[in-house]
Amino acid sequence: MKTVGLPLRQAAEIYAPGREERFLKAYTEFYHDHQVEMLELFPGTIETLDVLNGVGYRLGLVTSKRREPAVAGMSMTGLDRYISHVVALEDTSRPKPYPDCLLRGLELLAVKPDQAVYVGDSCYDIQTGKNAGVATAGVTWGIASREEMCPYQPDLIADDWRQLLDALGSIRAVLSRKACRSGVNAGLAT
Repeated sequence: MKTVGLPLRQAAEIYAPGREERFLKAYTEFYHDHQVEMLELFPGTIETLDVLNGVGYRLGLVTSKRREPAVAGMSMTGLDRYISHVVALEDTSRPKPYPDCLLRGLELLAVKPDQAVYVGDSCYDIQTGKNAGVATAGVTWGIASREEMCPYQPDLIADDWRQLLDALGSIRAVLSRKACRSGVNAGLAT
């Protein structure tokens, strides 16, 4: 689980040194054959995205997955109707935790780093957000626990969707006040 969030090639280098191509082929075939049966949304995901869309958040996905399986997974779960832009592994030359992928996502959403919150469930997500200069929100219902996230100092940690929504509401108010003072139209990206 510690490699989730890294590009698959980097995980292959860790688990199968010298046999990366074989690992990648086997993983890709298995994932393709079993993605439908293994995908499951966390409870409350759709309801939360409905709320975020309803209050005007601009939502994008920045992932270490390749585009095809990421987009397929969004389509299978219905998340594609909430996400306006996807930045996948092949869209930038340097993967997480480098900021390139997140900065590209912000560009697509037309949102400045100081107007954004990057929500993630791994230490790589928090590092990426910090490297891109955005507020970071760690969620504990995915890969990393609260204890595993704390050393990376996310701006907030949420244990469920309700906590995340409450915290994002507070952050949005702060960002809106900043935007009003600077004359910028505030938007948020996740």
